Amino acid sequence: MVFGYDRLESVRAARRAVVSPMSARSFCTMINAADGLGRTLAGLRSDVSAPSGALIFVSGAAAQDLGMIAEQARTVWKGIPTCIVPAAGVITERGEIEGASAASGLLWSGGKVLPIALADASSPAALRDTLAGTIGQRAGTVVIFPRSDFSTDMLDGIHDAAPSVCLFGAGTVGGAAVVVTATGETLSGRATGLAIVGAAPPLVDSSTACRLISPLRRIEQTTNGLVLKVDGTPALDMLSSCVPELRGTAGGAQPVVFAALADESGGDRFVVRPVRGIDPTRRGVMIGPEASPGVRLGFAIRDAATAKSGLEAAARGLSQQALGAAPRFAIFLSCAGRGQGLYGAPDVEARILRQRFGDLPIAGMHSAFEIAPWGPGEAKLALYTGVLALFRSPS
Repeated sequence: MVFGYDRLESVRAARRAVVSPMSARSFCTMINAADGLGRTLAGLRSDVSAPSGALIFVSGAAAQDLGMIAEQARTVWKGIPTCIVPAAGVITERGEIEGASAASGLLWSGGKVLPIALADASSPAALRDTLAGTIGQRAGTVVIFPRSDFSTDMLDGIHDAAPSVCLFGAGTVGGAAVVVTATGETLSGRATGLAIVGAAPPLVDSSTACRLISPLRRIEQTTNGLVLKVDGTPALDMLSSCVPELRGTAGGAQPVVFAALADESGGDRFVVRPVRGIDPTRRGVMIGPEASPGVRLGFAIRDAATAKSGLEAAARGLSQQALGAAPRFAIFLSCAGRGQGLYGAPDVEARILRQRFGDLPIAGMHSAFEIAPWGPGEAKLALYTGVLALFRSPS
C-alpha cells in the first residue's frame, strides 16, 4: 500500500478535523524526484508543536543517497535530532512498501533526544560505555540501528552500565544509518541511533516468526561452537529426529531449519540462529559460541501462522498494558524475512497494527536483524522477529 504526498495531506487533514493536536506524526511516501522528501518533511514539521526527535526509514534506490536526505532533514527540521536508516522496506500504520524507493518516518515531541554513533572500529564495550555516559542510572530509551558487522557481545554488560535503559533496534540494510544532531552535524558508524531521556519509556514486546519443531533441551557439551550433547543425546541425533516434523509441513520445498536458543532459567522465549553445519563423526551440530552449556537448544522453522499470531498477541498485550495512559506513537521493526515473502500477501503486519491501534502514528522498517529487549537493561540480537514499541503519556 503506497501513499504519496497528496494522500498524506488528505489523511492529515482528516485527522485534524476529528482529533485534538497530537504530539507525533507519521508519514509514508514514494521518493521519485531529486527533491526527495523536502515537501513531505515540511508538511510534517507544521503539524508537530515543539518537536524533539525524528526517525526516517528509507528503502530502495533512495537508501543509496542518505546524504541528500540528511541534508533535507537538516534544513527543514533544523535543530531536531534525526536518525535516517537504510532499510529493505518501510512501514507505517497504513501499509508497507517493499522493493521500492520509499520512505516512512516519525516526528514527535517530548523528552530530550540525544544522538548516538559508535565508531567504525568500536570495541565490544563501546555500546556499554556510550550508554553509561548518556543514560547511566536514569530511566531512558535507546533505539539503535547497527550495521551487519555488529556483534552479539556488544550487548553484554548493558545492565551494569544502564540498568534502567529500554534498548531496542534493528540492523540496517545496504549501509550505515546516519544521525543529524541538533547542531546540524552528521554522524555515522558501526551503530547509530537516538537516546531519549525525560520521557516515559515505551512498552516493548517482540514476537518471532519461527515455530519450534522440537522441545527446548539443555546443552551439555560443546567445543568451539559445535554442540555435541543435549540432555544426554548427540546433537545431530536430536536434529535428525525433526525430520518427521519437516515432512508434515505444508508446501513443496523443505523449510530451512534454525537453531532456537533459550535462557537456562526456563520460559518459552527464544532467539534463532543459523545451523552452520554438522559433524557426522562426532554427531555434532555447529551453531556458534552462543550455544554454550546450560543454554536450552531446540530447532525451529519459519512459519507465517506463528508470525501472525505472535504479532497479534504482542499488540494486544501492549494495548492492555497501556490502559489508563494515552498512546502517542509506535515504532515497529520487522525482519525482512517476514513481510510479503513470508505471508504471500502485502501489508499483513500493518493491518494487524491498524486493527489494534487505529490511526496511531506508527513508522518502521524491514530490517536485516532485530535487537529485542530481554528484561531491564538487557537486550538480544534476534532474527525473523518483530519488535513493537508503544510510546505513551504517563497515566
